[in-house]
Amino acid sequence: MNLKKVILLLSCLVTITTLYGQTKVGDKKRGQSSYYANKFHGRKTANGERFNMYAYTCAHRELPFDTYLKVTNLKNGRWVVVRVNDRGPFKSNRILDLSKAAASKINMIEDGIAKVEIEILATKGQGTKVKEGTSGGSGQAISSKDIKKEKKRKETTVNNKPKHSTKSYGAPGTYSIWGTSKSIKKGYGVQLASYSNLAKAKEAGKIANKKGLTEVYIQSGYYKSKVIYRLLYGDFSQKEAKNNIKKVKSKGYKGAFVKKHL
Repeated sequence: MNLKKVILLLSCLVTITTLYGQTKVGDKKRGQSSYYANKFHGRKTANGERFNMYAYTCAHRELPFDTYLKVTNLKNGRWVVVRVNDRGPFKSNRILDLSKAAASKINMIEDGIAKVEIEILATKGQGTKVKEGTSGGSGQAISSKDIKKEKKRKETTVNNKPKHSTKSYGAPGTYSIWGTSKSIKKGYGVQLASYSNLAKAKEAGKIANKKGLTEVYIQSGYYKSKVIYRLLYGDFSQKEAKNNIKKVKSKGYKGAFVKKHL
């Protein structure tokens, strides 16, 4: 290998280290951050979670999932703590993509992008996890009350068999009225009603079953940052869903309309 190639290789290695050199607790890096919101709300992130624009998460190209970062807007000194659960951004001049809620905490919504400093608080089992969404201004520090306490999961048994929690309706997602996560194939349903109370949604689903609407789902999602439970009939193509509206209305659901599954 000649000298020019060696110099070029070393230059590339230096560039890569500069771009992606953050590896341990305390490492800091500056660069541009953008944010993502409505268009991606409810879609799966790279770690398998559903993206929630109201949660305090971010996308980073290489840091391990569940890495906790303190992100400071260098324009105003505002900072927020976020957790890595996605990959991105896909523009080479940016180092981070924040959720809308996180971007709002550091007042970058109006600008759209911001020059930020990111500091690793916890990664790969090292460091201190801080509650996502913890925020402050210039001169304010993270306090002990902001430290995230790990919950110990307790499992009770009956007749030596695990007793599972009934709280299986995560948000957002589509579930059976019994709480089982469903794999949607065609993508659309007919919305019968919506509820802020899960128990009422489940009871309404059972009533719909008795009326002859046998394929009923509960779609757990968000409306104005609050969890809502939508009662949907069927897994149809958009055209099939439209064709089923008349049938649904004949069962007493006069306000029925086509709704996309999550």
